Amino acid sequence: MKTAGKISALIGAVALLAFPATGLAKKGEHGKHGKHAKQSKAKSCAKLHTVGYQVGGTLVSMTADDPATTDTSEATVTLTVTSANQHARNSGELDDQNADRKGQQVKGATYTILAGDAFVMKLGDDGALVPAAGDRVKVKGRIAVTRKRCADEGATADDRYATPDVTRVSISHPEDETATETETPENEAGTETAAKVLTQ
Repeated sequence: MKTAGKISALIGAVALLAFPATGLAKKGEHGKHGKHAKQSKAKSCAKLHTVGYQVGGTLVSMTADDPATTDTSEATVTLTVTSANQHARNSGELDDQNADRKGQQVKGATYTILAGDAFVMKLGDDGALVPAAGDRVKVKGRIAVTRKRCADEGATADDRYATPDVTRVSISHPEDETATETETPENEAGTETAAKVLTQ
């Protein structure tokens, strides 16, 4: 009976040792998986992520680029903001006009595209437009942004955005856009063709 009791006790001890061993094995597996996840995150976060940057408004003033200088751009454009996409609003480039309201209220903000940022200036459909205060302005470009999961702890939304790369600024007279918008296709094929010609 004593021998049987010893055998039972020995089996119980072996069983107790087996369970912690199993737990350690699983812990080791999770450790490898966690390391792999961290490496994947680091690799993903190292990639440059850019998004569209768009701002619209009315012209306040502008300085044309000097064609005699080819190594830099002197062109500057200042506008009063009337619209902006989400990334432009969150970038910190546009001042919040109403801190009491949720989100970035950028309508009415003054925005200046500084000299040195090489961009295409489109003056009207034919490039011959003479800009005047109050003209429509459309700003387009790209901006690099750090994904939220890749940002430093405590980083704000605008902390995650780099300086925007403005690639095109289009300026047009308000009446030019109004004329194009009113020439909408009706029931006649001829009218539809005329509208297409006006918008090209």
